[in-house]
Amino acid sequence: MKTYTTSVTRLMRVVKTGAALVAALFAASTLQAQFLGQSSTAPPAASGETAAKISHRAKDFLQDAAQAELTEAALANIAQEKSQNTAVRELAQTLRTDHQQNYAKLESITQAHGIALGDFPNWVNQRTVNRLQKSSNPDFDKEYIKTVIKDRVACIKIFDKAVAQIGEPDVKQYAQNTLPTLRSHLRRSEETARSVGVDEATISSMLKGLPTDKAELGVAFNQN
Repeated sequence: MKTYTTSVTRLMRVVKTGAALVAALFAASTLQAQFLGQSSTAPPAASGETAAKISHRAKDFLQDAAQAELTEAALANIAQEKSQNTAVRELAQTLRTDHQQNYAKLESITQAHGIALGDFPNWVNQRTVNRLQKSSNPDFDKEYIKTVIKDRVACIKIFDKAVAQIGEPDVKQYAQNTLPTLRSHLRRSEETARSVGVDEATISSMLKGLPTDKAELGVAFNQN
């Protein structure tokens, strides 16, 4: 009988110890999950504030715009490293500076809406970056400028559509205020393309479908 009582007592101690260990492990894993969750999402809203609701259309636009800003800045870095042409290098410097500034403005909007942005181009855009980085083409300047023109036309289409269709005032204003900068980049890119020998037929073909700038009339260039 004494042996049986001793065994039961030991068993109860083991059960209690095991339960305490499980509880401790659960608490630790919960804290770890909370830490990882906080570190992988957009910064929380300020005290007493909540992230403003946003439509899927506006969210998609902001994410597309972020990718455009990151990709163009990366391409500009490559051009500054590899090009020996002064006009190309100066254009790349302007593009990099403007896109970095635009991305900073974009981040303030996305944080207000609780949207997390990536820090690097996605795999599709990264392929373009890698292609240009590895290029040994003696006509590198032409290759870069044509890439810039194509991307700029695509961006203008996206931003122009955002101005027309997005209802969120802050998102709409960002798109509207950025369009003049994009068009200025395009005009300068066209001039640079001609200076490095890109023919008019090629330039014209890349400009097909470019929206008019009527929606931008009266908008200050690179307005803050």
